[in-house]
Amino acid sequence: MSVNYLFTWVLIFLRAVGIVVLLPQMAGRSPPIIVRLGLAMALATLLVGVVPLAPLPASDWALALAAGGEVLLGLAFGFVSQMLFSAVELAGRIASSEVGLSGSPGMSTPEMSSEPMAAFLSSFAMILFFLFGGHLLVLSAFARSFVLAPPGHPAFNANAGNLMISYTARIIELGVRMSAPFIALNFLVNLAFAALGRAVPRLSVFVLSMPVRGLAGLALLSGAGSLLARYLYGEISDLPVRLLQLLPPR
Repeated sequence: MSVNYLFTWVLIFLRAVGIVVLLPQMAGRSPPIIVRLGLAMALATLLVGVVPLAPLPASDWALALAAGGEVLLGLAFGFVSQMLFSAVELAGRIASSEVGLSGSPGMSTPEMSSEPMAAFLSSFAMILFFLFGGHLLVLSAFARSFVLAPPGHPAFNANAGNLMISYTARIIELGVRMSAPFIALNFLVNLAFAALGRAVPRLSVFVLSMPVRGLAGLALLSGAGSLLARYLYGEISDLPVRLLQLLPPR
């Protein structure tokens, strides 16, 4: 085994570490560190024989720059890949707040006990991700990235900053679009009980509207799977293009 071969393996491993560090939660739990490192080592071992060998750096500064660039590029890939699940979490939190299943959306990771709808939609999105072959698309884009940015020469597109901003804005747009039926449901229920409260002033519309919103929200959730799958299929199909757009064109 040559030194260049081992150095190339390390660079591929560092780029893969940036991706696996930002793996989304599965069943409400993050994958252990050992599992993430094992996935990064497996990716490096599989790709080291098909990517061009990286030349040894001439100085320690060049070595640190190459290693840091590989990690940064991998983190950018992982951040873009995780945006899809962030949009689903946002949609679940908005829907939970609209139908009265949670007090407030919050800012932390959704938990099964406090935000059941957000956790359920996140788990459903993870299943659809593997069902639609999203993991294969991400792996193919990761392998393709070494053609556009060889090991030891990580580079970003000149427009990568604007692309990251637009991808981040896409999270909010997609989350609101996924939760739009629940927002409309909450508006209709509140409108109906407001009219009922005007007709029957002694009726406690606030107390009665809470279980109605919950039941209507669960009924709507039973038919929202196809809507969620429709949005996720398009986003997963476009994921490799978005990842490779961060790299300089060739």
